[in-house]
Amino acid sequence: MTVNRSDITDAFRQCGVGPGDMLMLHSDALVLAQLPQMSDQERYQALFDSLADVLGPEGTLVVPAFTYSFCSDETFDPRQSPSTVGVLTEYFRRLPGVVRTPDPLFSVAVRGPLANDFAAASPLDCFSENSIFGMLARHDAHIACLGCGFDRITFVHYVEQSAGVDYRYHKTFSGRIVDDDGPRQMSVRYLVRDLDRDAVTDTTRLKKRLADQGLLQEAPVGRVGLSIVRAQAFYRHGRALLDEDPAALIREGRQTGNGA
Repeated sequence: MTVNRSDITDAFRQCGVGPGDMLMLHSDALVLAQLPQMSDQERYQALFDSLADVLGPEGTLVVPAFTYSFCSDETFDPRQSPSTVGVLTEYFRRLPGVVRTPDPLFSVAVRGPLANDFAAASPLDCFSENSIFGMLARHDAHIACLGCGFDRITFVHYVEQSAGVDYRYHKTFSGRIVDDDGPRQMSVRYLVRDLDRDAVTDTTRLKKRLADQGLLQEAPVGRVGLSIVRAQAFYRHGRALLDEDPAALIREGRQTGNGA
């Protein structure tokens, strides 16, 4: 099956995204294999042009550009350090007019009128109220999964930190960041997994709850799916599930896959 740009724009609009909105995009580049034959670069550009059509000039697009630099004893340079979470994210990061936030672990690339507000968010505590994830919550952003699983939604860790879950704990990572004034030292707090719990993120129950409440919007894009939820609904129902069961957002026991 072949899809075109209008199929992408129609799917996002069907899921309630429109001009002036804020959209956080989690995606898999394999989605774009369905586009007519063209270069990879043209496919990537077609996706981001489609989203620009949906959001308009007043909308804000947020794309993960995570590096986990300090976890690997690497210097973080927002202008140079490549994203480690997919070729689509690295392509978007390098586009003209895109601003990258200075978090050496969980930076995001942002295009739109609120890009500089994201860049000004505190990088010192990755999932705090003052982080970029706090901004997503305050603006009730649309959070999209295009061709990827719901467990890819990093915003879940903002919910977990707010709830004070016992299977994660704060760990401080230190390293060097390069900004306009040159290299400098920085320390950041990251809510890491307690490896003794042998747990991975599992949002199955949350996704079902959101769907049952009519809060999960879904549409096909060719052979793959698009799922979108608002940040406030994700937060509210995630917290409610954790109040009912402190392990509602994880799966424990020996796993064969990787968890965030």
